[in-house]
Amino acid sequence: MRLHQMPFAALPIDGMETFQQDETFHQNVSTSVGNEGKTRVDGETRGLVIGKKSQPKVTVTPTTYLGDLFRIRIVPSCQILYYCQQRPPIPNQPTMGIVEDATEDLFFSRYECETLAQSYNVYADKRLQGRKATVTEYQTLASQVQILHSSHHATSNPMQPLDSYLVLGDGSLTLSQLISPGWRMPNLSDVFACCCEVNFSVNKVTDDLLSLATGFLCAGARSVVSTQWSVEDLASALLAIFYYNFRQAGMSRSQALQQGQIKLRNLTGEEFARNYQGEIGKSLQQQHDQAMTRRNDAKVKGDVTECQKWQDLADKIQVQQQRLQSLAQEKQPFSHPYYWAGFVSQGLA
Repeated sequence: MRLHQMPFAALPIDGMETFQQDETFHQNVSTSVGNEGKTRVDGETRGLVIGKKSQPKVTVTPTTYLGDLFRIRIVPSCQILYYCQQRPPIPNQPTMGIVEDATEDLFFSRYECETLAQSYNVYADKRLQGRKATVTEYQTLASQVQILHSSHHATSNPMQPLDSYLVLGDGSLTLSQLISPGWRMPNLSDVFACCCEVNFSVNKVTDDLLSLATGFLCAGARSVVSTQWSVEDLASALLAIFYYNFRQAGMSRSQALQQGQIKLRNLTGEEFARNYQGEIGKSLQQQHDQAMTRRNDAKVKGDVTECQKWQDLADKIQVQQQRLQSLAQEKQPFSHPYYWAGFVSQGLA
């Protein structure tokens, strides 16, 4: 394993953590896929993974992690860091743009993005929702805003890193496109790519880190928060909200991510139920109602395939609604590093 694959924030300083994980869980965390035809884990992770996702069986004893003691920031290379430092300053009141659940199957993305839209006063024309998040609209939005929050599917291709891609409403945005001259975004300050494997790379051609996150830095972003593996949907939504709350409180990017990870890790089931479960539950219910409406419309039209699609989606939403109840009963439902340690901060501090 190369150093850029290490989840430094989760390196234990004292105490210990033991857990059992089966083969499919190991595949979820450590295996990147870049070919078509893999199984998508519906509504649970923000990328394409092999096999069916299973949660780790974990026993946690008090642990101090490296991320508790240090704010961690990484860079793909000194040259890219130099480019970030040479870019002109951004206005004091940056504008945010949001790209949200382009494939309409990430159940917690809507809650996440609605919360951010309210916090940052993001208007409808700066918020690409569902299938409206096309490649062309994505490029337009990225050229208009200073903060870009992307919450949807993505996957890396370790054998052909330039073919790693973000999944959008009408296709894919590949790394090769992102680093091409047509995708220069000189006014882009911050990117939070709340997707799977955006910073996952196993490049045997060069020692440089070649990932989608690197692509954003090359295209013009000063800083990118991204992921090292297939991250879990609900945990990602909460961590993104925590991160931006700390940023609005005046923290630097690396400090906001550090404190967001600590907050998510220490979040108790009781706190989750009191502060988040209600609003998240409302969001899920709205999505369930919309799925049933679309199912009924398809049924009237006699479109069996479309009808089954929306019924399946409604069934999966019900599973997530039940999961909210179980999470509220757990002591610390997101304490395992799988939920929080895959997020990294790159570029400027």
